[in-house]
Amino acid sequence: MRATQATWQIDAAAAPKPRPRSELLLRLLQPVATAGVRVLARLGVDPQAVVWAHSAVGLGAAIAIAVGGQPAWWTAAALLQVKTLLDNMDGGLARATGRVTQMGRYLDTVLDTLVNAALFAALALHGPGLWAWPLAAGAYLLLMAMLSLDFNLERRYRALRVGVADDADHPPGAPERWLAAFRGFYDAVLRPQDELVARLDAAAFERLRLASGGAGAAPETPPLVDRLAWNDLWSTATLVNLGLSTQLLVLGVCLVVGQPFAYVVAVYAMAAYVVAVQALRARRFRRHLAGA
Repeated sequence: MRATQATWQIDAAAAPKPRPRSELLLRLLQPVATAGVRVLARLGVDPQAVVWAHSAVGLGAAIAIAVGGQPAWWTAAALLQVKTLLDNMDGGLARATGRVTQMGRYLDTVLDTLVNAALFAALALHGPGLWAWPLAAGAYLLLMAMLSLDFNLERRYRALRVGVADDADHPPGAPERWLAAFRGFYDAVLRPQDELVARLDAAAFERLRLASGGAGAAPETPPLVDRLAWNDLWSTATLVNLGLSTQLLVLGVCLVVGQPFAYVVAVYAMAAYVVAVQALRARRFRRHLAGA
């Protein structure tokens, strides 16, 4: 009985994910998500069950998109917003009830990756003939890269200022064979992408710093000063509104107006925005180095 009661204990203040800046959409959704976390905590719901639930909802949306037709697309748009809400409740539930686990992190990431793939496959069915599939596949890869860049910039920002907890600090949260399977998927598919993005970002930092005569040419300037300038709040805040919650809202709007493949085009536009932001980021960093 004590174990059951413990699942009802909730620290609502811990539910929101600590971030340098949150998506504008999440600021609107957070009160609703926190209220849902309270209900789920009192019911003793496992956070991993919420992950499975929002993944199932996402797959349902992909099926509705594939079926086609305005009623199905309206249904898909609604399901995607339900997915967003549940997706922002699983982690909140884990944090608020002290049940953050390694499995929860890998499960959420892997299933989101698979659901996103299903959504783009469904969108390809409504694109411009033979070009639809390569365009949808390219947009999927761009979206994954943008999400990875957002994740890595935020992680680096926090690491330089407050540190980042290692997943190994959390309990497994699942039998070893299941944890190994999901960790293996992440290590094979997603970790290389994250590491590539991190290496490219680090290489850009070093190239700009040395070319501009930064800390490497001025030993009296602590390297940390340059790192903080490169990984500043601006560089993270400019990308935060390209997160998955906002992505699903944009896709929902495209579905409501009856133009699902327009979302694929929107992803390419977002990628161009990211390139422009990174160019501005490099310019700001050069100015920092010039004034150091």
